[in-house]
Amino acid sequence: MDHLTLYPEERVYMLAPSSIEKIIPVLKSSAKRALRMKIARFPSPYYASFLLRDSETAYTSASGGSTYEKRVDQNRNVYCDIRVGSYKRDQTTNGGLSEASEEELESYDHSTVPIDDGNLYGLTTALWRLTEVRFREAVTEYQHKQARRISTVDENRHLPNFTPLKPLKSIKFETAEKVDINRWSTFCKKASEWMSELPGIFADIVSFNSEQESKIFVSTENRIVVQHVQVFTLYASFKKLSDEGSNIEQELVLNVRSQKELPNLRQLKKMLWEKYEKLMELSHAKKIHSFSGPVLLYPGPAGLLFHEAIGHRLEGDRLLSQGEGQTFKGQLGKKVLNVDVTIRDNPKLKTWKGNKCLGSYDYDDEGVQAKDTLLVEGGVLKGFLSSRSALSKRNFAPNGHSRNSSNQRPISRMGVLQITTRRGLSMKELKSLLLREIEKQKAPHGLIIYETSGGETDTSSYDFQAFSGEISYATLIYPDGTEEVVRGVNLVGTPLQALNNVIAVGDSPELDNSFCGAESGFIPVSTISPAVLIKNLEFQAKEEELCTPYLLPKPRPNVLRRKKKKNRRKRGR
Repeated sequence: MDHLTLYPEERVYMLAPSSIEKIIPVLKSSAKRALRMKIARFPSPYYASFLLRDSETAYTSASGGSTYEKRVDQNRNVYCDIRVGSYKRDQTTNGGLSEASEEELESYDHSTVPIDDGNLYGLTTALWRLTEVRFREAVTEYQHKQARRISTVDENRHLPNFTPLKPLKSIKFETAEKVDINRWSTFCKKASEWMSELPGIFADIVSFNSEQESKIFVSTENRIVVQHVQVFTLYASFKKLSDEGSNIEQELVLNVRSQKELPNLRQLKKMLWEKYEKLMELSHAKKIHSFSGPVLLYPGPAGLLFHEAIGHRLEGDRLLSQGEGQTFKGQLGKKVLNVDVTIRDNPKLKTWKGNKCLGSYDYDDEGVQAKDTLLVEGGVLKGFLSSRSALSKRNFAPNGHSRNSSNQRPISRMGVLQITTRRGLSMKELKSLLLREIEKQKAPHGLIIYETSGGETDTSSYDFQAFSGEISYATLIYPDGTEEVVRGVNLVGTPLQALNNVIAVGDSPELDNSFCGAESGFIPVSTISPAVLIKNLEFQAKEEELCTPYLLPKPRPNVLRRKKKKNRRKRGR
């Protein structure tokens, strides 16, 4: 049998119902068995849960018209949560943030489990080893937490560490999309070959990645949740070396829920041609080193701003960590934006304007049903994203935003962040307002950010409260309305300053599907945002190392292919 066939014809489900029905009893009995672990004079377990992920992946990449990689894989890992003490006080601290990033924990080495459904003794044994290690880690951390009380004050000592839930059963089966890895390998080769022949390109890559994952959550609270996640990614990038040695790059990243949402080769070439034209513009563009002034952010960059500047700071578990800056702690009911903007996170929003939202889900990774959560209304702070770690002493209910990617402790994270306004302006009106702001400030020019390729923020109290975004295409706009393509800077700022400087919001939001990395790993997220006009935003020079040109010219493309065609013509004579 061809080992590259990811889904045999008889395979219909992502994880077959028969396999799920076999695995659930093993997880249930192992969780129940975990509560029997005891060590004299040490706290006993009061809660145990397993989150098993069965993942089937396919990946292929090409460069210069040649395939570099082609592989398929299946794996399973389990996140095990053993809590000792009581719901009111267990071993967790800082909202789970500190444990989420501790990859040196021994339990990480025991999280991979067998994929064999014919003999589940291997799974049972793996869970036995994992629970044993997790229990010992939990007891150790509980003792450390008790010891810290001698010299430090826990500001959250009055809050329950974990919120109990009632029994629940939600089991869904979902069909898998058949992935023809050979077809995608050919697709990437053809796209890469076309890209490599474009004038001035010295490097290119095209890749396709598929991950279809089934998740089984089982806990001693008699909660059983089975759900599925599908993510398909098409990535393309090409580079050009400018005359002074700057490495200029443009990339196209498409993250979708179904292969049907991906372009065909003709459509992809059209999208890449637009990127190529921008690449050539950037290679001759004016280079600037800094900027501070009025800025118009198109929907994609505006979504990045909201994600980094406010989204991460509304993740409730960060309010429980003394190592966090806690920017919006104690700000409920207060104005945090000077414009009429409403922000909510709704993981239940599966599609938006016909496109599937990558960050949507039904239940979070602690078995809590996802809820549409209002965060900001009319510029006023209304709430936070939460896990099962209580944010208030009374009437607290988790809103289903606790997530992780594999072995890290789940913490509150964004899912589908949506920014709306009742007074949106058209792009023409926003540009007109930008010109007026330039004139008002007597600035030589403003800046328009059309595209960004990623961002980051630091929310800790140890470092500066700041965020940044990597700009991939931007223009200077002058008082007469003319624009000039520029490069060399990234946007930076402090969250409160940037948010307070928002003076207008667009009327045409766009969906951005991407991935977000934090303490609990990389997870899929969606952001739906309109454009925004900011009175003042700062930009700093990109870190860049100039490269010397190649000593030899790039080999001529398809020389061998042309020779083969010529030889075939000769033989035909």
